[in-house]
Amino acid sequence: MRLRQIALASRDLDAVADNLAIVFGLKVAFRDPHIIHYGLRNAVIPAGPAFIEVLEPVRPDASAGRFLARRGGDAGYMLILQVADAEAERARISNLGVRVVDDIDRPGYRAAHFHPNDFGGILTSVDQQRTTGDLLDPFGDWWPAGPDWREARTDEVLDVTAAVLAAADPVALAKQWSALVGRPLSEPLRLPLDRGELRFVAGDGGGTSIQAIEVAVRSPEAVMERARRAGLGVSDEGVLIGGVRFTPVG
Repeated sequence: MRLRQIALASRDLDAVADNLAIVFGLKVAFRDPHIIHYGLRNAVIPAGPAFIEVLEPVRPDASAGRFLARRGGDAGYMLILQVADAEAERARISNLGVRVVDDIDRPGYRAAHFHPNDFGGILTSVDQQRTTGDLLDPFGDWWPAGPDWREARTDEVLDVTAAVLAAADPVALAKQWSALVGRPLSEPLRLPLDRGELRFVAGDGGGTSIQAIEVAVRSPEAVMERARRAGLGVSDEGVLIGGVRFTPVG
């Protein structure tokens, strides 16, 4: 199981994608025309062998639009975990009482989206790329990113190494996630996967959120300098883009 994709929800997809390009040199690889089914448009952006997706609601009934209204602005929206057998993971997680809210079954791809209320407050999906034999192949096929995603890669960004989840009780959330993904915690607030990891921190009591994304880059200093020049929200912990703090690490 690996952390493969993190989705942000925004009222201005193009501005978020532009800021990711300015700060990290990232490029859009794919815009899925079929995602209009959910009342959305999107951009999928390779970050090394992982992906950042930006979603923008384009219909008033889109669940992402309601999410943005509750959050009061742009925010982290969804985590996608790549697994070797999505059918088996779906059955295991469902047996824990977690509701499936969407099911995707294609010849080359299998995925199950789980209700955020049953998954610690985060919309989560377990996905299997059936055309890739090695789960950890860094540049294997990834259907959500389209067929040409490798051509949109940049040398500056090496990988997405962690997602940081914030909650009023991070220890309880960490234990819940450990049970849901079937992996042990290496520390009370750290959950390693086969590639990437989840970390848990105290939030402000406003519910669970994707607070930060850690990104391995060749030069954290260059990333932060570009963010400062662009006038973005910069702190010692990183740069705020799309309602999420991106933390560059060497």
